[in-house]
Amino acid sequence: MKNLYTLLFFSICNIAFSQKYKPLVEEGKYWIYEYLHQPESSSCFFFFTEKGEVHHFGKDTIVDNIPYKEILYSTLQLTGPTGSLKFPFEIKQTNVMGYIREDTFARKVYVLPNELMNAPCTESFKEYLLFDFSLEKEDSINECLAYYIYQLRDQYEYPKIDSIKYELDFYGKSRSHFYSFGYFDLCKFWHVPGYIMEGFGFKDGPFRGQLNRRLVKYCEGTLEQCNIISSTKDDQFSRANKVVILPNPAFDYISFRLNESIVNATNGYCIRNITGNMLEKESLIDFGTNYIIHTHDFPSGMYILQLLKDDEIVQTEKFIILH
Repeated sequence: MKNLYTLLFFSICNIAFSQKYKPLVEEGKYWIYEYLHQPESSSCFFFFTEKGEVHHFGKDTIVDNIPYKEILYSTLQLTGPTGSLKFPFEIKQTNVMGYIREDTFARKVYVLPNELMNAPCTESFKEYLLFDFSLEKEDSINECLAYYIYQLRDQYEYPKIDSIKYELDFYGKSRSHFYSFGYFDLCKFWHVPGYIMEGFGFKDGPFRGQLNRRLVKYCEGTLEQCNIISSTKDDQFSRANKVVILPNPAFDYISFRLNESIVNATNGYCIRNITGNMLEKESLIDFGTNYIIHTHDFPSGMYILQLLKDDEIVQTEKFIILH
């Protein structure tokens, strides 16, 4: 009997340990996607691969005195006449599409999107609760998630959690799965059970994609372990080529200088405040020029310098004004 109690005790301990909360926001997680050519936006027929991306989390940063991690997306090199992801996966360029933080004690994940992020949850530079992994059965999902999955907003009540199961994911890891009533899959023509996974997000990662996006691989580890390399010769915005803003923090002015590789890929810049409003926009002339922007009329706070190529954003850097 004593041995039976001992065995029961260790079994309970093992279950409790195995169900320890698994955080989502960690460096060393990579979601690798391919985007298939889609003749029409509503079509369910897909052909060759037209682009590839890897989504991952970057360095720690501070926005409005709140600590976040960068949300990064990196474009991948294609190969072959019909387009396929080059292997090892080769990063061409990396951009920041927002910021993310996680309260591991409360089991909640918050997202602060910028203008490069598709959806969550529509307004740039506003923080939203994206995932609440503390929910219990019959609890309603949060507004952002309801809008993200079901396009529901300003409702009296949102879909409820039908069940919570601790089960294996696609990659053989045990996670808590939170099931709701699901959604209608346009291309499969039937109702698909909806769920989110602790430490992972949706079934294809933290941020849902368009119909033509496919999750090729999920990997945890180093870049080398995940067969990802950086092609610095093709990456005009590698860390070495990042624009440096001085002084930062600033008072009366900021200055920045472009090297030759950067100026070849940009022809303008704009300044935005943290809410996304444009304050200034100018053309860029030549590399080696020291650009000075007077900021004495800017209220104290965080601002964003965006380098542009024909009004498309190619690099984003933050700076702070103190008065």
